[in-house]
Amino acid sequence: MTPDSVPAPRLDVRYRNIRGQILIARGEDALELTETAAFVFRRIDGTRSVRRIGEALAAEYGIGADEAVADAAAVLTGLADAGFVGAGAPCS
Repeated sequence: MTPDSVPAPRLDVRYRNIRGQILIARGEDALELTETAAFVFRRIDGTRSVRRIGEALAAEYGIGADEAVADAAAVLTGLADAGFVGAGAPCS
């Protein structure tokens, strides 16, 4: 995903916090998310771009915006490749 991509939520993905472990599941597949990945995942709404999610990540964790946008893009690309997030389209 690029910084201008808008990731889309998948309606068939379940999100659970089980004793401090953040899990997402789709069908028989499940992933445990890191704290950062969970922060990114919770902001997927089909309207926020990767850049906006990265900027929120930067503000939350006090890191540089460029680094945070790159981190958010990497997380979202991995989640999209695994089928947990829709790839979305670039912002217009």
